[in-house]
Amino acid sequence: MIGLFGRILLAVVSLWFLSGSSSVASAQEKSNAEILKELAAMKARLDALEKEIQQRDERIKELETKAAKTEKELLHTAARVPVETKTEGEKHWSDRIRLSGLVEVEGSSERLKERGPSQSDSDSSRRDDNIRLATAELGAEVDVNAYVSGKIKLLYEQDETDLTIDEATVTLGGIPETMGFYAMAGRYYPHFGGLNSWFVSDPITKEIFELRKTAVQTGWRDDWLTSGIGVFKGDVLKTGEDESRIKGLFADVHFHNPEGSWGGVSLVAGVSYLNNVGETDTLQGPDGLNGKEVKKRIGGGAGYLTVEYEQFSLGAEYITALDGFETGEMTYALDRDGNARETKPAAWNFELAYRPIEKLQVAGKYEGSRDMFSLYPQSQFGLCVSYKIFDSAVISGEYLRGKYDGNNINPGGRVSDKRDLFTLQLALEF
Repeated sequence: MIGLFGRILLAVVSLWFLSGSSSVASAQEKSNAEILKELAAMKARLDALEKEIQQRDERIKELETKAAKTEKELLHTAARVPVETKTEGEKHWSDRIRLSGLVEVEGSSERLKERGPSQSDSDSSRRDDNIRLATAELGAEVDVNAYVSGKIKLLYEQDETDLTIDEATVTLGGIPETMGFYAMAGRYYPHFGGLNSWFVSDPITKEIFELRKTAVQTGWRDDWLTSGIGVFKGDVLKTGEDESRIKGLFADVHFHNPEGSWGGVSLVAGVSYLNNVGETDTLQGPDGLNGKEVKKRIGGGAGYLTVEYEQFSLGAEYITALDGFETGEMTYALDRDGNARETKPAAWNFELAYRPIEKLQVAGKYEGSRDMFSLYPQSQFGLCVSYKIFDSAVISGEYLRGKYDGNNINPGGRVSDKRDLFTLQLALEF
């Protein structure tokens, strides 16, 4: 009953409302129609978005399936193809090669004071100025593996050395696995003396006693000691000797402390032996034996020392022939009267260097020679100042004052007395 009454009441009220408010009802009917239309449009858009999302999900699953298949194929291929792997400590071949180079350009001015052979002859002097490419050097070192290494170096020196293979060596061992034992073969500079310097010009010790040979040597080295003994064929013959024999012998042993083992002190001290000093580049050259045979083979000995502490460095060296060459064997051995003389060559060098700041070095030296007549000064002192203007670039200025043995005759037929040598050098090392 109540439900029926309520429905009747609602119908009456509605009729009244519609009769009194026809315009409002018409507007409400129009608004509802628009809302239904918009709702239908929104539903259509939602359906479209849902369909698009579903399609994207299907595409993603398809791509993931393809990627998994490709990865599986790659892994299968890698398993069939051998791949070079590197163990710890191994390097790519390009990382095993170390390149180095040196370029030195020098300007120099030398004044040589001379006098005639007679005591009454007047003094005279001559001057020689020059600018030259003193050194152009390019080298490469390679570590083939833990046991084998090699080195090759090209060298050019204007007015002295045409472009040539200066050094080429192969070294075996010299590592803990071989207990420090090593073997080396090739063309190189056998270790006869230290021959070190902090000057622009080579020391007289190096000028006289440096040698380069094709040799074979063996030895032992560790953090504290290096030793070596070797042989080479040589070029100097004894009278009546067979040229095909291997005659040259050299040996060296030197002590060196590891870096940091003695605080700031670094020490190198050693001795060397050569069984024929006539084999050195100068003593067998045009000013020396010049292809002549010798009556006997003259041995040589060297002792050298280098000490460095903080800003200071000290070097000392003495090299000498152990016996004398016969009269007429050495071309340079002429007295002031032009007579050939016996000669027992020797040389020494003492240097002290100081670095007040990292880029600046000042060095002084005293050096000399014995029985070198007009070829090298009997005594010489000098000063050298070097400054690092950029990384690897150094400019140096040097002055040397030398005095010759008064009993000599030079190629110009006069007696060499004194010389003054100024040199300015720009060097690049890398």
